[in-house]
Amino acid sequence: MTVTHRIHINPQSKGSLGKSFETEFRTAWLDWHAIPWNGSDLDDRHHTFADRHPAQVHSYRLGHDDDSKATLLGLFRGIARSDSPVHVIDVRAQADGLVLHALEELQLLESLAVEGLRFTFFLFPSEDTESMNNLMDLFYFAGDRVDYVIVRNPAKVRTDLFKGSSLETELAKFGARTVTLPTITPITLLAMKRAEARAGRGLSFAELAHPESGHLERILAGELQWAMQKLFPHYHEVAEVLVPADRVPKEAYPPMPEPRTRRQSQRMFNLGE
Repeated sequence: MTVTHRIHINPQSKGSLGKSFETEFRTAWLDWHAIPWNGSDLDDRHHTFADRHPAQVHSYRLGHDDDSKATLLGLFRGIARSDSPVHVIDVRAQADGLVLHALEELQLLESLAVEGLRFTFFLFPSEDTESMNNLMDLFYFAGDRVDYVIVRNPAKVRTDLFKGSSLETELAKFGARTVTLPTITPITLLAMKRAEARAGRGLSFAELAHPESGHLERILAGELQWAMQKLFPHYHEVAEVLVPADRVPKEAYPPMPEPRTRRQSQRMFNLGE
């Protein structure tokens, strides 16, 4: 079956793993390559994703059991009718049961696959046993019906229970890909939060990193630029499970111009174009 649309989702129960942090980099990568996308914010406590991307992301409120199933049915029916090749879903912590029950009871993985839509599960290994068991449950539930991207976040995980585990081995057999998040200094992270407070709205990483935006000091915006330069090649390497085949970028970045001097200058992203 030809994949015409990709649905990105992380249905893990544990929070504070850097899921929203990674999503911002991923959507900035999509924007950098002019790949159309839209999204859904299922974090009804914060709505951070929708606040940062009001033109592309719609907020939903998950209730319980039947209410959440009806909400998710409407959401996925809308995705199936959308022209955007990529749909990014941000799920709040502790909502994994609601999401998985809906996927199972509505047979969404199978029915959407018939229409050319395939899920990519983003999995964040953690350093506690309960969270790792949750990852195992997600894998047993989805099996080969979805694709997987393992997101390693050194800033959040000090003890690597995933590396060398049976789960890592099994996921590798199913073609799981891996990306590693760069570590941003606390100074820049705090400045990003303060910039949003000053602006009175959510700011995407693309906005914050733009050198002329004025949201961050240039030296701090430069660190965010550096993080994108580190991470974007990882996304390029796993692009075939992020976007439909006809949308995979041919190059990691547009060709770089020849430097005007012998000194090697670092490429800057102009995310405002």
